[in-house]
Amino acid sequence: MLKSNRPVVFIINSLEGGGAERVMAKLLAIMEDYFSHANVPVHLVLLDTLEESQQCPPYVTKTVLTSNGSLKAGYQQLKPLLKTLNPQICFSFLTRSNFLNIAIAKSLGYRAIISERVNTTSHLSGGLKDAISRFLVKLLYKRANNVVAVSEGVKADLVENYAVPEQKISLLYNPYDIAQLHELASEEVTDIPKATYIIGVGRLVKNKNFSLLLNAYAKANIVEDLVILGVGDEETMLKALAKTLGIADKVHFLGFKPNPYPYVAKAEYFVSTSNAEGFPNAIVEAMCLDKPVIATNCESGPAEIIAEQYPYQVSGASEEKNGILCELNNAQGVADALVLFKGSANRMRYVEKSQACAQQFSYAAFHKRVSAILEKDD
Repeated sequence: MLKSNRPVVFIINSLEGGGAERVMAKLLAIMEDYFSHANVPVHLVLLDTLEESQQCPPYVTKTVLTSNGSLKAGYQQLKPLLKTLNPQICFSFLTRSNFLNIAIAKSLGYRAIISERVNTTSHLSGGLKDAISRFLVKLLYKRANNVVAVSEGVKADLVENYAVPEQKISLLYNPYDIAQLHELASEEVTDIPKATYIIGVGRLVKNKNFSLLLNAYAKANIVEDLVILGVGDEETMLKALAKTLGIADKVHFLGFKPNPYPYVAKAEYFVSTSNAEGFPNAIVEAMCLDKPVIATNCESGPAEIIAEQYPYQVSGASEEKNGILCELNNAQGVADALVLFKGSANRMRYVEKSQACAQQFSYAAFHKRVSAILEKDD
């Protein structure tokens, strides 16, 4: 149990519609009984005034700042608020919130816990702005009291490339409510293709590498159609590529779906061809819905889930404990994996493997891990 009744404050940029925001809302809901039993007030601070796609639980006091993406404005607004609240712990998600949490912690005498939701090196691989962010990660993250990584790959990146001491890092997989996912999957939708299909879900951006999926799908020449859910700046290019490859009549771009689960549930299996992930929520969610999974062996997460090993190397397509893992950027490897799932017997074996794997990501396991992180000594 926590050693003090001083508040615990959670900090995130906003409650927009991303994965980190969704996990923050889930964390607060799952941990309500813990904080109630400890008689500890809980606050959530949002740095930016943006439309909220996630619900803050009623027991949590929410404060919304107006930093508009600025580190300087965030510091100027957050520090006096935290001074008033006098927290024992501040637990932050996302890079900007993490920077501010660490920068303020020592002067106000609280424990700074930060959470890294993505593979930092892959995520910050752009120009000058990303280079500055990488420099700040290396400078600041090691000063946090505790660092929470969403996967072994994220943890390894922080240790090897950003000088974060390994003993400071705790692993916290994302939580999944399997019963709720099945309930959401039962919702009626009207635009599901009549043909049997396989599915990929994610933003249509370079990092998700849907062009690899399209190339592999064309090579594999399987009977199932392909459904892609998502929007992004590569949509026009991907639709043109499907035409060039001669598969446009079999590929269905259905756009962004607030509830993607009915589409996943009715698919034969799920495919992810990402270049990088923090932790691939969509893979676990597909497993929770009893779907066999094919995924590229990107940093980070897929190998931990599918092979239950990290680090791990594969060439081509490799049948693993919980699914098929493919070599990164290898269209023939992904095509070979699609062919491996041609037979229903092989697919059914992996239905059972997905069901078993999904049980590792329960709310109860998540509750236990978060409790241990909050109570961890520096």
